Amino acid sequence: MALAPQTDTGLKLGLIVLAVTALGFVALFLLGPSGSSKLDGPEPQSDTRIADVLTDTGTREAIEALKAVSPATYAELDAVATRTIADGGDAQAVSELVLAALYAQFKAQAGSVKAARSADYQTIVAELAAGLQDLKAADSVWCDGETIADFLAQNEAELVPSLLAEFPYGSAQYDWAMGWMTTVLHVAKQGQLQPQSHPRPGFRDEAILQQHGLALGSEQWALGLQIAAFANSEGTSYGEMKRVVSGMNVCDLGIAVETVSGRLPPDVRGRIWSDLMPEIMIGNTPYVMYRVTDYFFIG
Repeated sequence: MALAPQTDTGLKLGLIVLAVTALGFVALFLLGPSGSSKLDGPEPQSDTRIADVLTDTGTREAIEALKAVSPATYAELDAVATRTIADGGDAQAVSELVLAALYAQFKAQAGSVKAARSADYQTIVAELAAGLQDLKAADSVWCDGETIADFLAQNEAELVPSLLAEFPYGSAQYDWAMGWMTTVLHVAKQGQLQPQSHPRPGFRDEAILQQHGLALGSEQWALGLQIAAFANSEGTSYGEMKRVVSGMNVCDLGIAVETVSGRLPPDVRGRIWSDLMPEIMIGNTPYVMYRVTDYFFIG
């Protein structure tokens, strides 16, 4: 199975992407549909054998987005899926191959996403926040920091199967994953076709970021205290950090990231996310945590 090495790396990085951005984006793997707005992209086609087994529109759209942004990865996925189908693999087995190939694109497309438009960055985080709002409204266990802390404690050999198990084919969370990854890949393709040049954030950008973070902390003081507790625990023992994470409301944290991002002037948002999002996608956790704390007035 040629995709096997990418499966672990891609899914692990996918988890890191969601984890380090306000600790809570892990929960976004488990969302139902969020009414996401779609960027312009190709109409879904049924030119692959995968579509004979996975007949839903969301999968076809995601595969077409993958094909557009990384033809080589698409060809590899198609070949592996074809062998799996020939060996009697069912829809769930094929859907796991698709998920693995999509999440492997986090690292592969980091450079393209760095050149995305400010509005496209906001589309990505807004879709994440909309899903978190759904989780919060449902009083989901995935808003509970303790649940996330336990999930993150798994080693990679346990983590990948656990993660895939959260996406049974045909479920709401599978549909959400297909839609969100389609958006991410469309943003990456836009960055390839019409790259935007974003300078590194300067002191003015950081000051504006801090200003909006302080304002949000004043509006939501309980959230501010949670973030302060995490910032103070960073660099201490793993046990202490896990204790602090366990007391957090993950959904509130993720929603807050989108709120601050949405309040930024477009040029500032573009520079901040161009600096931050590619580092999230490659798993540069120390740098990401430094910048995320800036979002919430802790410097």
